[in-house]
Amino acid sequence: MTVRDSEFAAVALLVFASAQGFVVSEPGFGGWDVEPIPAPPGLPLPVEQFYEFQSLDHFDGSNFQYWKQRYFMNNVTYRPGGPVFLMLGGQSAANSVWLVTGAWYEYAREHGAFMVLLEHRFFGESTPTDNITSSSLRFLSSRQALADNAQFIADLKRWYQHPIQDSKVIVFGGGYSGSLAAWMRSHYPYIVDGAVASSAPIFATLDFTEYYVAVTNTLASVNPACPIAIKNATSTMYEWWGQPDKRIIMQKIFRLCDKINHDALLDLTVFFYNLAENFARVVQFNGLDLQFLGLKNNNLTIEQVCDVMTDESRGDSVHRYAAVNSMVLDSIGQECTNFQYTKLITSLNQINWGSESAKGGRQRLYQICGEFGWARTSESSKQPFGNFWTFPWNFTTDQCADVICHTWGGSQVQDKCDQTNRFYGGLELPISNVVFVNGALDPWRVVSSNGTLPNAYGDHESILIEGTAHCADMMPPKMTDPPGLVDARKKISEHIGLWIK
Repeated sequence: MTVRDSEFAAVALLVFASAQGFVVSEPGFGGWDVEPIPAPPGLPLPVEQFYEFQSLDHFDGSNFQYWKQRYFMNNVTYRPGGPVFLMLGGQSAANSVWLVTGAWYEYAREHGAFMVLLEHRFFGESTPTDNITSSSLRFLSSRQALADNAQFIADLKRWYQHPIQDSKVIVFGGGYSGSLAAWMRSHYPYIVDGAVASSAPIFATLDFTEYYVAVTNTLASVNPACPIAIKNATSTMYEWWGQPDKRIIMQKIFRLCDKINHDALLDLTVFFYNLAENFARVVQFNGLDLQFLGLKNNNLTIEQVCDVMTDESRGDSVHRYAAVNSMVLDSIGQECTNFQYTKLITSLNQINWGSESAKGGRQRLYQICGEFGWARTSESSKQPFGNFWTFPWNFTTDQCADVICHTWGGSQVQDKCDQTNRFYGGLELPISNVVFVNGALDPWRVVSSNGTLPNAYGDHESILIEGTAHCADMMPPKMTDPPGLVDARKKISEHIGLWIK
């Protein structure tokens, strides 16, 4: 499956991923097909290892089933007495490139840390069950993942004893794994001594209407005419959808993989959602160079897509909207745009390891439905990507019912979100020794810490970096990094220094 197909297979997976992985504009960098990446010259990538005694269910005392969890280690930066740095896996396969690069690698060099990357259960090669049926996925949750981390850390220290038996432990993550990092420090403070949570959503909600409002505000801050042009294109396309001759034009200029079926209303929803995601992705990752992770990405920027949307020499607003779609398709090496809801559901209903769904789409949807919600909708009038009914919250819950469990609807998913917030504390989680880092351009900052943590205590800080995007602070440092980003990394390192004393 190609990159765009992978995105299509998770088009409404409104969940967050990790520093190791991420779908479309989900938090993190998972869900895309990742090509093998060679290590920088002189720095061979660590080999995979497996922790063979991970518990399948940490909360059932009668369950003695175990499975093999993949991890990677690098001790090249370690100095005697140094801490253990643990990067938590997210909703995609763990990428060992992180063991030889990234901002945390520089922190490890500064503080003499022992570096470990632990893959999340049900992603990559960490397969606790024989398949990914809904029955098997009942063992997939953030709470089970946190318990995995705790058990792994305890056994890691027992295996190595000297020199890391008494080492402080600092956890790192971005997007979903950033959320796990914060929750790990909050729920296991006797195991984890500090957490760096980058672009980490911590408030679960079914209807995440604010997401596309934030995308719109960012586009307008760069070019006020940009969202206006998008709104004009959207309105015109609704009219064209009902006209046979115009549908032919749309099918061609948007490079659709299939013919438009006017009677398939959910296809229209997927179509408009995918086009909105083009802009969401650019806003969220604005100019980030992710090629070091093996992601096909030509670093599109907000300025580039808005320049196209406002360039009247390219034709009417619909043709400009289509031109942006082509830019995105070309940037990821994809020929056409999928938009059929039946294809989406068919793909997500694959239950075997090795299937396209098992790359993360089905698992992410399970966590969306069962823990987090985050249905990024068009329901606000303050965004230009559609009317309130174009892609509402029930577009997500319909997938929950069609893929995970037919009895799951809006009330069930909202109940799960409420349970998540009660368990972790939402934006009022009790925590110390944590740094939350968000880019001002990142729409996920709305459900992350924005500077007020009423129940935080001890050493903590929320950092907002102007002009940067999702997980920018985690990227390999460059000479061209803006001053705010450089300063944020300096603050992070200073906090780590306090935690490991």
